[in-house]
Amino acid sequence: MAKDSRNEANITFMRRAGYLLTLAPAVFLVDFISKKLIQRTMVPYGETVPLIEGVARLRFIYNEGIAFGLHPGPFSGWLLIFISLAVTLTLIWYILFSGYNDISGLIGLCLITGGACGNLYDRIAFGQVVDFIEIGIRELTWPIFNVADMAVTCGAALLALRLFFHNPAPGGQDSGKTSPGEPEASPAVRSGDAQ
Repeated sequence: MAKDSRNEANITFMRRAGYLLTLAPAVFLVDFISKKLIQRTMVPYGETVPLIEGVARLRFIYNEGIAFGLHPGPFSGWLLIFISLAVTLTLIWYILFSGYNDISGLIGLCLITGGACGNLYDRIAFGQVVDFIEIGIRELTWPIFNVADMAVTCGAALLALRLFFHNPAPGGQDSGKTSPGEPEASPAVRSGDAQ
């Protein structure tokens, strides 16, 4: 039986605030603690610690760029802090006041917000971000990252998947159409006429 689209249209402000105040601080806390442990136990740009032989290792660096070590170009220092703060505040406002009514998308936005707060704290406290996770095989490695970067990436992936599999009707409400491969609901079920 197809899910009634009205169920997703009733996410209250308090429920959105609950997701935000649970997920974002949890991401921030895990990121903060992991960075503090790295700072206390490793030397920046020093030896690496293998996690999974030949695939994953700890390598402590400071990153003045943006996520995954990408260089920010002309955006650096206080300008990058200002942009990060503006994006974070916009995300918080959007989660709380936009009336966004999709659970998976809401979770994605909260993960992104928590990750953004984690890296923003580093920029304000140190002028750069603590990165320490490196994955790759031999010389082919992904740029070094941290827990905040993982949260932002997972949140963005959730949003992308939701956009890919969601078919909104005009006005932003769920059209009741299913994603490819799923049987389509009858018009009575989609319109909510069936009891």
